Amino acid sequence: MESILLLIFSIGFIALGIRHNNTIHEEEGFGPSGSIILEFITIWTDKLPYWFTKAIYLLIGIGCLIGSYLNYF
Repeated sequence: MESILLLIFSIGFIALGIRHNNTIHEEEGFGPSGSIILEFITIWTDKLPYWFTKAIYLLIGIGCLIGSYLNYF
C-alpha cells in the first residue's frame, strides 16, 4: 500500500516540476486553489526562485519514485 502512495506522490511532484515555469511561479500562492495539499506546498515555495522550486519538486518526485521502487521489492 505504501508503495502505491509513494508512486502517486512521485507522479504528482514530477508533473508539478515539469509544468512549473516563471509565469506559474508568479501566480502560485495568490488566492484559494481548492486543493489543501497544493495550497500547503505553495505557501512555502512562493518565496523561492522558480528554478529552485522546480528542482525541489523534481527531486521530491524522484525520491518518492525511488522509495516506491525500494518499498515494492
